[in-house]
Amino acid sequence: MKKLITLAIALCLLMPVAGFAEVKEIISEGNYNMGDGETPSVAESRALLDAKRIALEQAGTYVESYSKVRNFQLTEDEVKVLASGTIEVTILEKKRTIVGDGFHFWVKIKALVNADKMTEMARNVKEKSIVEDYKKIQREYAQNQKEMEILKKQLAAAKGEADRKQVELRISDEEKRFQANQWFEKGLQHTVGREEELAIDEYTRAIALNPDYVEAYNHRGIAYYNRGLGTNDRAHFERAVADFRKVVALNPGSQTAIFAQAAIYLFEEKFDQAIAELDKAIAANPNEAVAYVGRGFIFTREKKKDPARAIEDFSRAIALGGPWTAMAHMNRGSVLLDTKKYAEAAADFSRVIELTPRNAKAYLGRGVCQAFQGQYGKALEDLNRSIELDAKSADAYNIRGLIYAEIKNPRAIADFQKACDMGHVQGCSNWQRILKSR
Repeated sequence: MKKLITLAIALCLLMPVAGFAEVKEIISEGNYNMGDGETPSVAESRALLDAKRIALEQAGTYVESYSKVRNFQLTEDEVKVLASGTIEVTILEKKRTIVGDGFHFWVKIKALVNADKMTEMARNVKEKSIVEDYKKIQREYAQNQKEMEILKKQLAAAKGEADRKQVELRISDEEKRFQANQWFEKGLQHTVGREEELAIDEYTRAIALNPDYVEAYNHRGIAYYNRGLGTNDRAHFERAVADFRKVVALNPGSQTAIFAQAAIYLFEEKFDQAIAELDKAIAANPNEAVAYVGRGFIFTREKKKDPARAIEDFSRAIALGGPWTAMAHMNRGSVLLDTKKYAEAAADFSRVIELTPRNAKAYLGRGVCQAFQGQYGKALEDLNRSIELDAKSADAYNIRGLIYAEIKNPRAIADFQKACDMGHVQGCSNWQRILKSR
């Protein structure tokens, strides 16, 4: 059973969670008058935004009521982000009519507020940067609308082709910024739902329209980093680092840049420099849980391994609460497992399962703890659940094989073979050893 301990450090990924299946339906309409120089497709998007704004006001009321019943304890801004993240829009009708020298766009939508993932998303919206970025988008929508009204008047009053062209270029720039903000907002909605692949696509579209979009680079970098943790694919980490470098270049000295630089140093295994950056972040804001999670993670790396300091940082993040709680429990459980504190580690993994019930790695971690404590029946239940949630986990098959081998169950052979077929070196070794011992 000693071979089980080798998996301790690898258990640090959040997974999506199943929630309630409740739906609120809202019907709303939006309008927009397109002026000379504007693009019809963008004008139609502005009408759709108007309809969504009205729908979100009603959705916010529903989400606020829902959150109070379930004691989510959300601020007004967090309710707005949650409503935006859970709403699903379908266009029912749309029309365009000639009004003066331009077009009037009208759209009717059906907005469904899906509560299926609301419990998980309610934790995610407490991430400060998500709320701040969402508020910034709403401010920019309003500013963009004001600017467009000014530009339309300027275009109408323009004298000569040169003046007209100049105003039209500014209108085109404003339209690109508007579209970039739309894509970024969609990306945030997917981020709140922990849908990294979809979020990456949306942020990429935003960046294509606005190459200096700092927030889009930052969130896309985080999404790539999370994908790297989930797949162990170095290419995802490299893409994340490229985005973080852009953040540092575009917004040097900011809190966002500090975290980005820390992530770059972590990838480059320049751990002392990464710790220095996170120390700066903590000094600036001692209540930023993600900084403690990041620093604690560095103390789990072989070159900087310090279990006591890692546990201290993860415990601090847990005490602060918020969206990083599950990851902090996951990582603290891994450290406790690595230091053979099996009962305490199992308690952390159990807490992760409470917070994220579909977390395959949490079941794997708890199963390992139970196996070390001789609770083989419970361990097998957790390993079975882990494999059910993630059938591609070679580690889970290898661990279950070790448990079967320990209790002299012939099913160990099939599990070791499965792990070996998936490229697991230790699984192959265990498979060969058990075949020779027959």
